[in-house]
Amino acid sequence: MNRIELLAPAGSPEGVRAAVQSGAGAVYMGFGTFNARRGAKGFSQDEMAQAIAYCRARGVKTNITLNILAGDRELDAALQDARFLYEAGADALIVQDLGLARLIHAYAPDFALHASTQMTVHTLDGAREARDIGFSRVVLSRECTRDEVRLITEQAGVETEVFVHGALCMCYSGQCYLSAVIGQRSGNRGLCAQPCRLPYGGGYPLSLKDLALAGHVAELAEMGVSSLKIEGRMKRPEYTAIVTGIYAGLLRERRGPTPEERDILRRVFSRDGFTDGYYTGKKGDGMFGTKTDVPLQEVQALYDEAARRFAEGKEAPLVPVSLCFTARADTGAVLSADGVSAAAPAERAVNRPTTPEMVEKSLRKTGGTPFYVKNLRIELEDGLAVPASVMNGMRRDALALLLAKRGTPPARDWLEGPLLRRDEECAAREGFRGFTASVRTREQAEALRGLGLETVYAPVGVAAETGLPAVLPRVFSDAEQPELEMLLGEAMSRGTRTVLVGNIGQVALARRMGFAIHGDFGLNAYNSKTLHALAEMGVTRQTLSFEARLAQARDMKGPLETELIVYGYLPLMIFENCAIRRQHGGRCACREGTTYLTDRRKARFALLPEYGCRNTLLNSRPLYLRAAYECLGVQTARLLFTTEPPEECARIARAFLDGTPLDGDFTNGLYKRGVE
Repeated sequence: MNRIELLAPAGSPEGVRAAVQSGAGAVYMGFGTFNARRGAKGFSQDEMAQAIAYCRARGVKTNITLNILAGDRELDAALQDARFLYEAGADALIVQDLGLARLIHAYAPDFALHASTQMTVHTLDGAREARDIGFSRVVLSRECTRDEVRLITEQAGVETEVFVHGALCMCYSGQCYLSAVIGQRSGNRGLCAQPCRLPYGGGYPLSLKDLALAGHVAELAEMGVSSLKIEGRMKRPEYTAIVTGIYAGLLRERRGPTPEERDILRRVFSRDGFTDGYYTGKKGDGMFGTKTDVPLQEVQALYDEAARRFAEGKEAPLVPVSLCFTARADTGAVLSADGVSAAAPAERAVNRPTTPEMVEKSLRKTGGTPFYVKNLRIELEDGLAVPASVMNGMRRDALALLLAKRGTPPARDWLEGPLLRRDEECAAREGFRGFTASVRTREQAEALRGLGLETVYAPVGVAAETGLPAVLPRVFSDAEQPELEMLLGEAMSRGTRTVLVGNIGQVALARRMGFAIHGDFGLNAYNSKTLHALAEMGVTRQTLSFEARLAQARDMKGPLETELIVYGYLPLMIFENCAIRRQHGGRCACREGTTYLTDRRKARFALLPEYGCRNTLLNSRPLYLRAAYECLGVQTARLLFTTEPPEECARIARAFLDGTPLDGDFTNGLYKRGVE
């Protein structure tokens, strides 16, 4: 039977106890400022070291989140956090930033790295690419279906981790920029303000119910998934205890939840119930809901019972121990417990000698410790007396020594990173070379012909007709990939030599087919080390993150060309669930003009149809950066055309090429104000 771990959240030391005492096989926690729940209570350095030791002693693994993007000037601090966690004995780091992962791997090559769900790994190619660049596990996108989970788990050659309970984002994790652009609180930086939970047009078209795969635990175990993950580091420890306890039972017994267990899960937290829509492929209106407020008196008893389970000093029997007790007149009594021992005198009995039954009764009293006696061997010389109080003291001493031994971190060496010195020797890039454009239609591309743009990128379907550099859909599934490979083949036959990709899985696809690879914004290039990582993967030009300030963009140095988006309606979210259909009462309306979402401030956000009946949400105002482009440190600047008519695309392109200003209601985006 496949050994599968249950991974529970902990946002505080109390949360760690709640998870461990409720049956978690692993706990994930955030530390410092480089984790995606920066608003959680968090841990001091001493508390984190104690939490890791607490878990280690009880046979529970610790996965620590360093899962946000870090700027160049933050990498040293992030690396110091990683070193502290490494030396404290953490089992793995959950990482989003490709550059940070590359650094950690250089200094601590044996430190397990898990590819965060923020890396948007949702295909077999993506999982294999993550494996090849040093990740031992991938946390799959929540949007993956059971067939996709099975395929990746069986064929990728890397551990898989699947979310089974908790909040669902409307957007693919790692691809959401809405909170950043409208409020400077970036999800990629751990401070998402959850604007998808707000009303738009009087309703809540972006608020999904919480995920619950309680009925699919046995199936996931059968597939060979390595870890089942419960979301919720921001929630109270009682929530962790209750949900972990239920899922631990389901996993242990390989069964589905009872009606009572489903009701308990609903009462402790839900949004109009739960959904398994992505996993089962049943997308639609049934997946949406808002937070359900349950009166405190309905859940107080559940909270109180859960709190008793993880109260200070409470211990579940989690760790098997083998004991060996020997007593001889010449050597005294010795109790050995898995490599540690305690001793005491043994005397000739005056009245009643100690019997093996008396020894066993004393030694099996492990309550108040995390141990239970699995094997017990007793060698007792006849006629000796060892008082019960003495044997109890030996047991306490031996188990205390064993607990301390188990909690001690392993000896680990933090290496010097020769890789980092090589990075400094990378060739200098040439200066600013000109403007590029990306379009959505053949008509837009035709309007830009002959204007003098350095490159015009077109969707792969248009590239298959024209031979222009191709843009792959930011998201597509393994089932959809053969069609896209066919289109890429047709594009190559017409002269296409370059592909613009937005996901590490697409890097692998383009490399395999022999294209020159340009990286799009979806790869979240936020520091120089990420540029080096992408160059090693085969990328020759990379679009820098539009969440970076201009000063940060200038800081980014690497062995490849860089590009900055300087015009366009920025793509803020990408949905697996079709919001256009939802806005039109379930009817497909992609060809009926542009659909908009209107927020509380009357700003209108366009919804664009994407490959596979997905959607992109655009910003309400276009970005316009008028600058001395030759001073930005990039080789090209891109005009991102989406909803503009062909003649408008041409007018805007001419203005940039001629250096004449544009009139209109524009935004500088985040280039000057940055994100938190």
